[in-house]
Amino acid sequence: MLDLHRGRILREVARLGSMTAAARALAYTQPAVSHHIARLEAEVGTPLVVRHGRGVRLTEAGRILVEHVEDVLARMDDAEERIAAIAGLRAGRVRVAVFQTAAGGLLPDALAGLRARAPGVSVTLVDADPTEALGLLRAGETDIAVVFRYEHMRPDTDGRFREVVLGDDPLRLVVPAGHPVAAADRPGLGDLAAETWASGCARCRDHLRWTCARAGFVPDIAYATEDHVAIQRLVARGLAVTTLPALALGLHTEPGVAALDVPGVGRRRITALVPAGPRPPAVRALLEELVARRVGGDEFGRRAWSTSGETRPDEGTFDGNGSAGNGSDEEGGDDDDRP
Repeated sequence: MLDLHRGRILREVARLGSMTAAARALAYTQPAVSHHIARLEAEVGTPLVVRHGRGVRLTEAGRILVEHVEDVLARMDDAEERIAAIAGLRAGRVRVAVFQTAAGGLLPDALAGLRARAPGVSVTLVDADPTEALGLLRAGETDIAVVFRYEHMRPDTDGRFREVVLGDDPLRLVVPAGHPVAAADRPGLGDLAAETWASGCARCRDHLRWTCARAGFVPDIAYATEDHVAIQRLVARGLAVTTLPALALGLHTEPGVAALDVPGVGRRRITALVPAGPRPPAVRALLEELVARRVGGDEFGRRAWSTSGETRPDEGTFDGNGSAGNGSDEEGGDDDDRP
């Protein structure tokens, strides 16, 4: 393989027309330049320069070699620039699949933070429920899947993914403002066993059935929609009762509904799933912005979570109070599993 450094020297000799001028420009001695050219000629097996007046000029072989050296150097410069652009977040892209309420309640601030630190990064966002987002991630059609799961559900991770915890979102029992349960001292799910229910995605409906079963009844789910505003309007008009996460209620609370903190309703864990292994700088930067805004407690808008920690792919459930099960340590995890 030809020595690219010597190729640079030959290019400088060709540009300046003499060994002496090239040596001066490169801060070499003239004998050192002559030595490098001689070594290069030995490598290719043919003369690359000939004397011309008081200087030198390229032979045909020398001209061909310099053309290729310039091409290689241009490609190297381009590679360095592209790598620097990514490392410095002057370019790059990140694709996000996110469920509806997180798209409105969590992503905007994170994307604004990313824009402030890396304005050259291109972001695309698609609305997807957790099942759809996982499908996009498995197909390589998104870089980050922001999903949620309930306490009785196993993590969505396997050996291909890592899960970054973004917070716990408590559920509220939502009833018409004039409903007797709204004024009860100790309201409970069992008080609504005879009511008509509204619920969201399949994952939400599964959780509602699981929760109501623990309270001793099967809910009559007549309305299924992922539009939390539509659900609240059904409730406000006395057509249904429901459970909704604090994040949804923080985005919109319909007049005429009462959101009650009732034991046993549960909470959902919001996570970001990414492919296992090294993460592109743009993906890592957006994860950092999401983690910096992760939250918990009674009000989803409260910035109360630590900015470090992550579940591992084999960590399982968490209890209704939001703590991890299976002996997991939310502050643990390998360094390469952090955002």
